[in-house]
Amino acid sequence: MTTLKLIAAGLALAGLMTGTAAVAAGKDVSREKVVRVANLTEVSPGVHVIEDKQHIFLVPNVTIIVGRDAALVVDTGLGIDSARLVLQTARKLAGHRKLYLTVTHFHPEHGFGAQVFKGQATIIYNRAQRDELLKKGPEFRTLFADKLDVAQAMKGVTLTLPDVVYDNEAEIDLGGRVVKLNYYQPAHTLGDQVIAVPDQGVVILGDLLETRSFPIMPWFPDLQDTDVNPQNWREIFRIVAATQPKVVIPGHGSIGTAADLEAAANHMDVARAEVTRGCAAGKDLSTLQKELTPLLAAQHPDWDLQDWIPMEIQVYYERLCRQ
Repeated sequence: MTTLKLIAAGLALAGLMTGTAAVAAGKDVSREKVVRVANLTEVSPGVHVIEDKQHIFLVPNVTIIVGRDAALVVDTGLGIDSARLVLQTARKLAGHRKLYLTVTHFHPEHGFGAQVFKGQATIIYNRAQRDELLKKGPEFRTLFADKLDVAQAMKGVTLTLPDVVYDNEAEIDLGGRVVKLNYYQPAHTLGDQVIAVPDQGVVILGDLLETRSFPIMPWFPDLQDTDVNPQNWREIFRIVAATQPKVVIPGHGSIGTAADLEAAANHMDVARAEVTRGCAAGKDLSTLQKELTPLLAAQHPDWDLQDWIPMEIQVYYERLCRQ
């Protein structure tokens, strides 16, 4: 029998928030951003991932966890087309079992297809995530349509609120397979979820981890989005590492292990230490970015997302030097 247990949680009913997507100025690349169902792989018994094997920008990993009585879908992909494929895949895997949906965080490529699941699945978010979607969702929908050339993917998207909201921790028994949803504190976003199948050593981290990539630390004052908190982020890594995970599912990129989590944590420790040292020496942000970007890149020359290193340095500077 399927059970959903909310720990220290409030239960709330919610509806829909609608809006209109803007038209992108460049060539629309929405079709390139649709999840690839052919990449479906079972990474642990009952845990299936539509994997981002091609490492395509704006294509996330989507996880479907199937138990005896129900299944949980984690993330929808960008927009309606991806979400429909995800729902179809979930139905093939789960049959007539009850469906749940959650998303790792509010960013469009992870959860802006949730409306496809409305009425088909029980949608569960943590409260911080729900509130951040309400606050930032419309701006990010426009940003993706106008600046990232995925207007078609944003067309018809409505910001879909959850059926169930929890505060800190929720537990879903899918029938012989228990899944835990945890909200710790702001990190990559205000509402990042860590989703785990503890008995199998599986953890889903969303964009808290991109395997063999430098971290994405968003700092966008123009969007009033400067909530990233690397200190909290590092603490979440400590909490997750203590569970000794075997399978680590990142937001994007290849399925990883505890070694990938450790490598990401070590990088963050080095970045923080270097910025702290530079601040103590009185160096300004521009100087730190000029000096530290090549240093950090050289430590992991095979990692992706090197373009994000200057912003990572800026985030540490803002958190450590200005406060």
